[in-house]
Amino acid sequence: MGKEFFENTSVFTFLSEFDQVWPGQIVIEVIILVIIMIAAFTGNIMVIVAVYRRKKMRNVTNFFISNLAIADLLFASWIPFIATTRITSDWIFGDEICKLVTFMQFLSGISSILTMMLISIERYTCIMYSPNRKMTVKISLFCIVLVWILSACFPIPVAFAQSKMSTTIKGTSKTFCGIEWPRGFHIDAYLASMGVLFFLIPLLVITMNYYKIYRLVKRSATAACQHRSESSSRKQIRLVKMFAAIVCVFVIMWLPFFVLSFLAVNYNQITSSQFTVTIIIALLNTCQNPIIYGYFNLKFRKEFKDMCKCCTEDACTNGRRLTYTVQTGITMSNQGTSQT
Repeated sequence: MGKEFFENTSVFTFLSEFDQVWPGQIVIEVIILVIIMIAAFTGNIMVIVAVYRRKKMRNVTNFFISNLAIADLLFASWIPFIATTRITSDWIFGDEICKLVTFMQFLSGISSILTMMLISIERYTCIMYSPNRKMTVKISLFCIVLVWILSACFPIPVAFAQSKMSTTIKGTSKTFCGIEWPRGFHIDAYLASMGVLFFLIPLLVITMNYYKIYRLVKRSATAACQHRSESSSRKQIRLVKMFAAIVCVFVIMWLPFFVLSFLAVNYNQITSSQFTVTIIIALLNTCQNPIIYGYFNLKFRKEFKDMCKCCTEDACTNGRRLTYTVQTGITMSNQGTSQT
């Protein structure tokens, strides 16, 4: 859809472009979205299973990692709605789903960065202070609940402003999921506060914590904290690198979505294709965390290998059983025929 349509309307149509885009582009977008959805569900479910199938994996850090995986699954679960709307151009899912879709996208993004901030705080307290000041499992679970409450409260105005709307294009009535802010609502203040509270401040806390941890661990050749060996120091450096990589990739992939969302709902200066590209980039983030865990964390790598091995062995066992059953059936049938 050309920019002139969006600039002449008071609402942003998000994913709908009303057959004004090259069909090949839609096909490419949908294929990419399907691949992302399969990869995101496979990888993040494996992360959750890895944590909960082994008692030794159930620690505070891994509970936070599981929460990140849940947030990624939540975001990826909306891919079918995004893909369908790109294909049909019309919004066919009703007003309630329209209010939920962008709300859930913000919910997932906010909960992810707050969880990453909690991980940096947990790592900081674990390494910088004595063991008796570590974050307990109960406290971590309470923090996770608090994260979801905060993440759900702030995007509520988006849900109220967004609704199923209709317009007429070349004499044909079209429906779309759009957003229109009520008069008197301070959009600038709302979006600026969201950016500061749920992006800049968490990012600053994360950066400071990992910088302090890295300096301490690097400076100590014999221990990452009191009474730890050099191998433990290397392990802590590896963990810091892993979480730093997760944060960097998150910022790179989510920043375009937040920036263009701000422009879309406030200044209405972008097209649906541009907005869709930012969603796809943000969705790619739902696939990368399991890859980073497998690369940096030996325990996760081992669990992933065990799960793949179990799936392969089950498939082989079922295949052998099927072959044996078929062969046995054929043999018994031949015996019965010869006796007759």
